[in-house]
Amino acid sequence: MLSDFFDKGKSIEELEGVRWPPPPSDSTSLVRGVHALRKRPVRELSVEDLRRLIGQDVGLPWLWTS
Repeated sequence: MLSDFFDKGKSIEELEGVRWPPPPSDSTSLVRGVHALRKRPVRELSVEDLRRLIGQDVGLPWLWTS
């Protein structure tokens, strides 16, 4: 499984090699939160953080067994 073979000290942004632009100024707290979570190391994500990212279909290959 992919998530068994990566550095969990890296963020989703680092693992994907894709940097999202900042969220628009009128974004919802959900959108702003997901943008911020993409920058946090995977090992530091809480259960609630994982739920939020998975619910938004963000970073799934990296979160499968985190």
